[in-house]
Amino acid sequence: MKKIFLIALPLAMLVACGEKKAEVLTFESEKQKLSYALGADYASPIVNAGQEADILDLEAMANGFEASLNEEDYSSCQQVIIDAFGMNFMSPDSTKKVPGSECFGKMNGSRLYMMLKQVDKINDFDLKYLAHGYRDALFKRDTILDKAERASLLTKFQTEVQTSQANKMKEMERPFMEKAKSIPNTRVIDGGIVIETISEGKGSSPLVSDEVVAHYILTNTQGDTMESSFDRGQPLTISLQNVIPGWTMAFPQLKKGGKYRLYIPSDLAYQNGALCFYVELVNHGPVGTTK
Repeated sequence: MKKIFLIALPLAMLVACGEKKAEVLTFESEKQKLSYALGADYASPIVNAGQEADILDLEAMANGFEASLNEEDYSSCQQVIIDAFGMNFMSPDSTKKVPGSECFGKMNGSRLYMMLKQVDKINDFDLKYLAHGYRDALFKRDTILDKAERASLLTKFQTEVQTSQANKMKEMERPFMEKAKSIPNTRVIDGGIVIETISEGKGSSPLVSDEVVAHYILTNTQGDTMESSFDRGQPLTISLQNVIPGWTMAFPQLKKGGKYRLYIPSDLAYQNGALCFYVELVNHGPVGTTK
């Protein structure tokens, strides 16, 4: 997300051919300012799209955006857009420009609305001001607004979202990690990593500087498989200095030939939730010696 914000000034009364007359808008709250800023920011990639933007009807697109800030399903618009402009906007049909542009705006508005709802932030926005910001940016009449202030508020909002999502992930992973501790043949090491021994290896353990050869299956807290070396038909060979911290910390606790499950908290993984790795340690040794 580009970081832009605004100051509380009336909008210029600009009227273009076929363009809806601009309403004089004032800002009475930070919520209204943030809403306007995000709407304008969301339109900026379209304004700067070059040829694609030139073949769109901006008024129809702005109307579509405003009409779609709700939970309705606008997936049928995808075919309307293709019929109007072709794949990748390569074959526009001028007779279908208006409905195609309106649907393009609807897809934009619906996507933004659902994104805000997904992060539980929809109530932080005034939809009227969100639509105004989008419209004004399309017609390039938001230039009177202070970009530094806009950037400051959007940065603040983005930080709030990231913090909120991180806290939510922590809440979700807590029962997952607690349940892992109750599994037989488990032990907890530094960082709260839980190691479940399925079959103890008979060989030596890697050093933190070693390269390891391992088969693995990665699953999330819901048990969905995200990656698997078995699907690729060969184990992973990688230095323990080039992996997530959870692996660097856990692998020296494993033994060659063993089979384990590693339950790793999000702050030692990819920062987007706790993970479980089923691991078979095939080999280890100094970097470059395991092949």
